[in-house]
Amino acid sequence: MTRSTVPDPTTHTPPSAGVRPGLIRDPFRFVMDAAARHDGLVRIGAGPLETYIVSHPEYVRRILVTNAANYVKGSLMKPFRTALGNGLVTSEGEHWKRQRRLMQPAFHAAQLRTMEGHITACVERAVQRWESAADAGRAVNFLDDCIELNVEIVLGVLFSTSIDTARAERLRELTSQVFVGLSSKVWTFFLPGWFPMPGAVRYRRAVAALDAEVYALIEERRAADAETDDLLGLLLDAVDAETGAGMSDRQLRDEIFTLFMSGYETTATGLTWSAYELARNPEVVAAMAAELDRETTGVIPTFAELPRLEYGKRVIDEAFRLHPAFPIWFRSTVEPDLLGPYQLPANAKIVINPHITHRDPRFWDDPETFDPQRFTTERFDARTRHAYYPFGKGSRVCIGERLAVTITQMVLSAFTRRFQFAVQPDFEVVPHYVVTCQPKGGLPLILRNR
Repeated sequence: MTRSTVPDPTTHTPPSAGVRPGLIRDPFRFVMDAAARHDGLVRIGAGPLETYIVSHPEYVRRILVTNAANYVKGSLMKPFRTALGNGLVTSEGEHWKRQRRLMQPAFHAAQLRTMEGHITACVERAVQRWESAADAGRAVNFLDDCIELNVEIVLGVLFSTSIDTARAERLRELTSQVFVGLSSKVWTFFLPGWFPMPGAVRYRRAVAALDAEVYALIEERRAADAETDDLLGLLLDAVDAETGAGMSDRQLRDEIFTLFMSGYETTATGLTWSAYELARNPEVVAAMAAELDRETTGVIPTFAELPRLEYGKRVIDEAFRLHPAFPIWFRSTVEPDLLGPYQLPANAKIVINPHITHRDPRFWDDPETFDPQRFTTERFDARTRHAYYPFGKGSRVCIGERLAVTITQMVLSAFTRRFQFAVQPDFEVVPHYVVTCQPKGGLPLILRNR
């Protein structure tokens, strides 16, 4: 087999101080544009660093499934480890396998059912806030509202009733500060060591302050020695069947950080893009409402009713196709490898790009059109299934996928059933990368009660 050189679409562009200008101005858009112009694998030279952008589903499968052991999180995840430590998202090897075994039971369907009352109550309060805004003729920033709602949900799922309102607000504020700091550091692997990075001290202080809060919660729960069915209780009680060991306080801290940081922001982002697409497609809203009228009894569907909302689930799948919350992931090679005809060296830095895969016309018919029916059994065939991975593939598929989809279904169903909505006419929706990909400035919606 001939081993081809991976194309570099930017070789004609002179680098600036060893870094290509577009990477400094807007690294996310630079990477997206490069990936979209080529055949699923491109190489970007940035000074001494070469990065490979991967979007072809065959190559993605090689990295995440068939040869996953050769592709680790590596040094590209360093900016995340300051906040997330050695949690599920960032850990590797045997440590990751152990943590996955310990945490998997907390995300089984039976455990999720214990959360139904809490999630429903949170959604009911959000609906009441939206009803007040509709009555007053006041626009709502749906992204901000969904972040607030999901913080409330995730805090309850993690800590049950062990935190009061003031403490919850403190956790929300600190988490927001950490998230902002983290988003500014994601692309620092492209930059030379001398490049100045503002906000580093503020970021470390926010992480330290959130550390103190989380360690205090762990200490209080251990001292109380009371049974609870929240995630913290389950993680405290988890024992590895192979070793008989539980989690240290440090590991508990890392997993709580990971669940909280990834849980509320990704679900809020998915909800926001779903609402955006529904606002642009009233015929889809009408079909969702008709199904809800047939299959559910209340404004908020119950867990038992969710499997019957087949069209509503396809709406969410399609929104996640066009707008995956995490549009890029990072890996590094351990040993050299072949992706198709292309040779990758050892320690190659890789950016996996589901955003581009999900819009590739070789695998999706009319890919820029919002069409939930592409996820029917007849149309969602092997070709398209292969090219769809909003929550990952293989053994490291997102552990919280079921919870995220459940929350999204409940909130979006209630919102669609209760309100008519449109994007504020003078607002331009522009994607903006901040670890997740969100509409810049949020999503202002005008609501009317149905």
